Amino acid sequence: MATSLISNIQKEQIKAIIDDIHETFARNITVFEEGEKVLISASSEYNAIYGRARTGSTTQKVSVSHTIKARIKYINSEETILADGAMNSQSDIELIDGSVRITVDADGFAILKEAKRAEFEGRRYKIVSKGNPTGIFGPQYYHFFLQPLDE
Repeated sequence: MATSLISNIQKEQIKAIIDDIHETFARNITVFEEGEKVLISASSEYNAIYGRARTGSTTQKVSVSHTIKARIKYINSEETILADGAMNSQSDIELIDGSVRITVDADGFAILKEAKRAEFEGRRYKIVSKGNPTGIFGPQYYHFFLQPLDE
């Protein structure tokens, strides 16, 4: 039977050190979820089938945003390390110039798994991956790949 060379107390100390490193190098990013439709109407007669009120009012999308901390790595699309198996890559992601890999904690993962876009350093990005868990003793952080949006 294998014996662990690192005690549980030491494991917790190492996790705390990694958390300190993340906190040191993480930057704030803004994450946008799909907006919810809100009915704007002066009438209480709403037709759910057609999605409008009798008075002809319209719906409006509301942008829901969150600010989370993430470590940011800008990717050179000409690097072959992401595609040659040397790194745990996701083969269905096509890297283009300006692609970014961000690393977030579990709280950030809960927000990012439902989000579609992110914004930081004056640019907007589309989230193109589902979040790849990483950590020494189990999932502690999650990597997401983002592509720049031309807006």
